[in-house]
Amino acid sequence: MTVMNQEALQRRWQERCRQGNFSSAVLGVGTIRVFGRSGDTPVAFPRVESLAALDTLEADERWALQNAQDLIHSARTRRRPVMATQPPRPGVIPNPVPVYEFDPKSENLLILSMTQGG
Repeated sequence: MTVMNQEALQRRWQERCRQGNFSSAVLGVGTIRVFGRSGDTPVAFPRVESLAALDTLEADERWALQNAQDLIHSARTRRRPVMATQPPRPGVIPNPVPVYEFDPKSENLLILSMTQGG
């Protein structure tokens, strides 16, 4: 896929998120936060029941899901910890759990920075 196509798909995905107009297989929008990245901008992806739903998604939704999958795979390859958390709720202490494989149903994923030294 060319860089231009990638950029066009990214723009379409961002517009879809603003409008909230998703394919029927999309459960909602998940987010990935990459710690240590400039600005810590969350990366949005469509939450789906399973990757078997790929054929029912629009091209930009498939792009966003693949982008999320690639981020998690890249982090795991570089041995960066990846954690899943529940959405923040008042009075509830978060209980993050380690992620070893990308789960497209996840709501909040964190890619943590490597801690070195002591």
